[in-house]
Amino acid sequence: MKIILIIILSFCFKTNIFSQSTWMRVELDAKKMLNPSCNLNMGNVDSNKVYIHLGLCTCNELPPFGPEHRDCSDNLQNKLFCTTQITPFQSRVWQHVVGNWGTTPLDDGIGLMTYEGDSIWSFEIIIENYFSNLNLVQDTSMGNDSSIAFQQGLQPYTIGVVFRDKDGFYSGRDNGCNDIFITGIDDGNPTVIQSTDLSTYSAVTVELQNTSSRFFENQNNFKIYPNPSNNFFNVQLDMINSSENIEIKLYDISGKFLNTLFSGRISAGTHKFNFDNNYLIGDIKIVELVEEGISLRKIILL
Repeated sequence: MKIILIIILSFCFKTNIFSQSTWMRVELDAKKMLNPSCNLNMGNVDSNKVYIHLGLCTCNELPPFGPEHRDCSDNLQNKLFCTTQITPFQSRVWQHVVGNWGTTPLDDGIGLMTYEGDSIWSFEIIIENYFSNLNLVQDTSMGNDSSIAFQQGLQPYTIGVVFRDKDGFYSGRDNGCNDIFITGIDDGNPTVIQSTDLSTYSAVTVELQNTSSRFFENQNNFKIYPNPSNNFFNVQLDMINSSENIEIKLYDISGKFLNTLFSGRISAGTHKFNFDNNYLIGDIKIVELVEEGISLRKIILL
């Protein structure tokens, strides 16, 4: 078997242009959804399963609205375009779409949120990974969509959001039962907007964090073995200095957050962590090492 190890590095710049690594956490509190026609039945859904359906607005869109008519190097123009697309219906924010809805929504795990209890759900992704996976990005039933994969170097501006239960019987939208939008992605200051009246929406909160490869100057200080792996894998850290807050996180290949494997203080020296096959369901996983928002990620084949 050919062993492939992919190192994903991302650099943090002092500009509004994101690196290719933007972590996002969305939290939904169904108790704060006020319209009974679209409040996910107040959070009382079968098996506590809630799916999030996301669409991302960038400059990468098919003509006549895409690069042929908009300068992708003009961040201000494209941010304005994506902001003006916060509309209740037929919004062009839905360009890079992940999740399935249509006439037969699937309980397939794509966009499945984590139930936190008390009618609260959360969802964590790496934006660039999530919207660039050709296995996830798909067309929707709306005729004016041009759902295509996110490409390296594009700037994410605005995200459209709707929720549903596992079979689509109950939906979650803003207080007017229209789409929800997240703005401020490009500058790291997210705001959740109701397209019904352009007011903020307290039922959904969003955290954003940029990551960088500055954590380890030498990638060999972060090792994963065996790779490929069957029943277990080890993470080895060679720390030059101690750190008060190190995290080891696990994502699936789409960039969806799965679990925090370790979080805590680590002293200088070599440290080894062993993780068993409870974490190894599926074909490919991304292991991320994080300190104070700076990260290095490696892919492990299973």
